[in-house]
Parts: sequence; structure tokens; C-alpha cells
Amino acid sequence: MAPAGRLCCAALLCGALSLCSLRAAPRQPDTLYLWIDAQQARVLIGFEEDILIVSEGKMAPFTHDFRKAQQRMPAIPVGIHAMNFSWQATGRAEYYYEFLSLHSLDKGIMADPTINIPLLGTVPHKASVVQVGFPCLGKQDGVAAFEVNVIIMNSEGNIILQTPQNAIFFKTCQQAECPGGCRNGGVCNERHVCECPDGFYGPHCEKALCVPRCMNGGLCITPGLCICPPGFYGINCDKANCTTTCFNGGTCFYLGKCICPSGYEGDQCEISKCHQPCRNGGKCTGKNKCKCSKGYQGDLCSKPVCEPSCGLYGTCVEPNKCQCKEGWHGRHCNKRYGASGLSTLRPAGSKNRQHTPLPKRAEEKRVPPESNYIW
Repeated sequence: MAPAGRLCCAALLCGALSLCSLRAAPRQPDTLYLWIDAQQARVLIGFEEDILIVSEGKMAPFTHDFRKAQQRMPAIPVGIHAMNFSWQATGRAEYYYEFLSLHSLDKGIMADPTINIPLLGTVPHKASVVQVGFPCLGKQDGVAAFEVNVIIMNSEGNIILQTPQNAIFFKTCQQAECPGGCRNGGVCNERHVCECPDGFYGPHCEKALCVPRCMNGGLCITPGLCICPPGFYGINCDKANCTTTCFNGGTCFYLGKCICPSGYEGDQCEISKCHQPCRNGGKCTGKNKCKCSKGYQGDLCSKPVCEPSCGLYGTCVEPNKCQCKEGWHGRHCNKRYGASGLSTLRPAGSKNRQHTPLPKRAEEKRVPPESNYIW
């Protein structure tokens, strides 16, 4: 049986269940828990992890719109004859249960559901198993409708949990004409091959088809219906239920988790990977690696770029702005005070450079008083 179909069975039997959690959370005192243990989960969904159904006295969110989802859920497959549920009351709190109805509406196909505990009693303080059985009569093929109505009360007699009103569940019973049986409304033909209804496929019609496909770990349990894991929602579980603020351009993709751009890390992308911040508008793109904006260079984008350069007699102080040494001026600090036009230096990097001898000290004394001239 497909994991999605098995999970659906668990949902149907509880009356309103979904994957509240796939992890065994720490038990809180004075409250109530109901879950499918790892061993039963392996039979239902193919891997061993506890599936929480009631956590801290509250049902899974699936109960809020159970009637709508129930209309689209398939019947419990042929291969599932009983299901085990575990429950426990923690601390000193007392909880009482009562099965109000265990009733088959198609007694020619299936007898009344069975349970392995009294119809009325106390929820045990030690983790215990409740088994619900589905006794197909084997007289005819078909889908049997049945009711399982249970309430749970606190010590004051107030109902705190119950199966949704008028909830009806379905069980497929089939004679062994097709090995393994046909599920989800499939019909075993004269060639002993399952003919599947629209939206299902597989040797036993055990696989549902969702278009678009379920994303982010969602399970397709019936055509067009995905069960989403915690933190996701949408028709195909494509949307994240985010309450976390992601900084520095991060994107929330899961409850409390952010996808960070390169150069940032942390739960909210609040930590830069550059130990020293990038300057002059540079962006951190990796560990101690900056991507500089136009006009700057260097590990921290702290060095301005002048094109052409400021030559031997100037320093680049801003993008394309030179600060000249004493006695020199010009945009590229290539002009000397008191020199004729023939002795003017060309910008660094130009062709056919002309060598100009350095001025003598005596000549330097006659240089005009302006100094540190910025063009």
C-alpha cells in the first residue's frame, strides 16, 4: 500500500487527524497525548517515527475543515484490517473517554468496528494501545460505511475532544480475486487485474495523482489533495507559513528558517560572513570576500580607482580624483609648476612617454606656494 493511502487511513480513523508532527516531542505535565507509535507507523507510511495526533490536549489542525477533506478521502484499503493508537494522560490530570458509537452502516459487507478496551473508562497514565478493528465479512466485495464516535472529558466532566459530528468513514472489503486487492474504488476484472478510477494508478490503485505535484514533503493522499507538513500550506504545499523576519535580502522558506544570500548566515541572515564590513557600498559575497561597487577595489573595497592612474606624483583619494604632491598639478598630477609645455609629463600608461628629469632643489624653492593641489 502507498504511504499516502496509509496515512489517509490514520487520518480517517481518528476522525480528524493530520501530521501534527512527525517527531516525538517532550511530554508536558498534566495534559493528554494520542499518537501512532513508530512500529504502527512503519506499517502505515513506511518509516518508523511517531505520528502525533493529539498534542498537549489539542487536535491536529486537520479537524478544522474535516468535512470538506473527508469528501475527498479514499476508503480504508483492503490490506488494513486494524489500526493501533497509543494514548497517555501525563502528570496528575485525569481524563475519561466514552465510545458513543461503533456502528457499521453496511452490515452485509462489514460488521461493527471493534475495540480492545471497554467502551467507557479512564485514559491511562502509562502509554497504552487502543486497537480499532474492521471486520470484513468476506461475503461480497464493496465499500462499507461506518461510524466511530468517541469523546474525551476532563475531571470536571467537560468534553475537551471528540470525533467531528456525523463523521462517516469507509472501509473497502474485497474477495481475493486480485492478489493484494484493488484499492481506492478500483475494480478487479476478469483477467484478475485492477482497473483504477481516474486519479489513481498502480497495481492495486494504491497511488494518488496530484497535479501539480505536492512540494516540500507534502503527501498526495487523493487526486488533487496534498497533506502538507508543518510550516507549509497551499494547494500543493508550495507556500511557507513564515513568521520570521529575514534580513539582508534573505527569504523565509520554512517556519523559522531563512534562505540567506551569499555573504550572510544565521537563522535570520543577520550575520555577515565578512569579519570586517565592506566599505563604500561593497557587498559581502562570501567569507571575507567583498564585491566592490564601481570606482573602488581591494579586499574591503577601501581603495578608490583612478583611470588613468595618478602617476608618480599623485595619490588616488576618490574615484578618478587625484591628490598631487607638492610642485605638481593637473588631473593626473603630470604637470609641474614652472615647467615649459615641453616638460609636461604625460599620464601614466600613455604611449611614447617622455622622460622628464627631476627638478633640482634650487628650483624647488622657487615653486609657487600652492601645495597638495587637488584637481
